[in-house]
Amino acid sequence: MKLKNKIALITGGSSGIGLAIAQLFLQEGAKVVITGSNRVKLEKAKEQLKGDVFAVQSDIADLNEIHDLYQQIHKHFNANLDILVANAGIVKIAPVEKVTEELFDKVMSVNLKGTYFTVQKSLPYLNSPASIILISSIAAKSGMENFSVYCASKAAIISLSQTFAAELTSKNIRVNSISPGVIRTPIFEQVDATEQDLQEWSKLIPLKRVAEPSEVASIALYLASDDSSYVTATDFTIDGGLTGISLF
Repeated sequence: MKLKNKIALITGGSSGIGLAIAQLFLQEGAKVVITGSNRVKLEKAKEQLKGDVFAVQSDIADLNEIHDLYQQIHKHFNANLDILVANAGIVKIAPVEKVTEELFDKVMSVNLKGTYFTVQKSLPYLNSPASIILISSIAAKSGMENFSVYCASKAAIISLSQTFAAELTSKNIRVNSISPGVIRTPIFEQVDATEQDLQEWSKLIPLKRVAEPSEVASIALYLASDDSSYVTATDFTIDGGLTGISLF
């Protein structure tokens, strides 16, 4: 029970990595808030999770909704947060010459602006100590064809985790990031990836398999708990060795 009596917010907690983190945090004794922009998926996730779960429909690209989210959480629990996992994000791809202003603004509005203000507006509602975990991607660390905007947005997340960490040490708030590789989540539906695509990608991974969301959740648990009390401004890559080991 590493998170007993802790209150944790996980944005984008209705599926994939966010849902896996919520499940593990509940098992470890936390009270959990999950958000999502799709009410149907959010309610389904709440039913799937067993424990003290508060589900709030919220669009992190809308600053008013972020503000309202924290007010609802504080009213519901009559207490501040101990853990924030900024996980919500989207993927939209296009070759450079076909990237539109609309695509650029949409990705940056959710992935970068949404993450930034999710953290900023959490500060009056965070305990001391507290842990903030930002979800980036290995896309932040290498060029990927057709993913220019997404890669840039995720690279910015790692930078934010470091600058936030620098600013928030005086408040006894640790900030770290996680950069997952190829994880079996619904996000691949956004880029029309099939099971066969995942199997082909697994051949490029030194550990020869695609990861499960629960494997990312285990790292999130470490960063949320006192086990990582001396860890801040650090990015954790979870990619089966893809970015660190050459197969040539």
